Amino acid sequence: MVSRTTFDHVASAYDAARPDYPASLYDVLESALGQPLLRAEVIDVGAGTGIATRALAGRGARVVAVEPGPVVLRLLRDRSTSRVRAVQGDGNDLPLRDGCADLVTYAQSWHWTDPARSLPEAARVLHERGVLAVWWNFLVADGQPWFEEFDARKHEQPASSGRDLCAVDWGEPLRESGLFGWVRLVEIPWTRKVTVEDFVTDQSSHSHVAAMPDGDRDELFAGLRSGLAAAFPGGVPELPYVTRTWVCRR
Repeated sequence: MVSRTTFDHVASAYDAARPDYPASLYDVLESALGQPLLRAEVIDVGAGTGIATRALAGRGARVVAVEPGPVVLRLLRDRSTSRVRAVQGDGNDLPLRDGCADLVTYAQSWHWTDPARSLPEAARVLHERGVLAVWWNFLVADGQPWFEEFDARKHEQPASSGRDLCAVDWGEPLRESGLFGWVRLVEIPWTRKVTVEDFVTDQSSHSHVAAMPDGDRDELFAGLRSGLAAAFPGGVPELPYVTRTWVCRR
């Protein structure tokens, strides 16, 4: 997860404009745990600026937020309550003792790890029958002209040539590891109401976009603003998302 320190230089944009997660996601976690999050011991790995961390703590969990980026980690600390302990660390080598957690979460961060290392680490810090959950928010606007144009422009850039996260079965390595008794996929559709400028700021915080040359990125966002303005004259798009979550228990 060392490369996730690249988010340090977009920490403010990340914190200001990345979307939250639907409340029903946390209901799914509680169902998997077989108990409320109240007083649960949770490790949130690759926590970023604490979007999921704060939601977990808001449900009463005690959360250790593990994050490699020092700038991002500082912002997380500044915005967290006493229910959160922020620790600089790596999901491939968690700086935590064995069997200390009821739940380990990776919100938008599992793909930054090496599953051959991170899966045994997650299992190690979970107690017997503890739960691991990994999830991502995906924008599902396929077929909408503004999105198709934006996606095509984005993928013209070498920095955007990585795997399409939405197409990956992230449950496969979980199942094949043999470390968990069961693995389930839960998909939660929801709608995000967001201003055009907040959505542009959100996109600016994604690693493949942040890595673009300034001129290419400016051109990309000019096209995005134009496309959204045409599609949503009111300036506040309502965008379809799905939160795709893999949950497994030891």
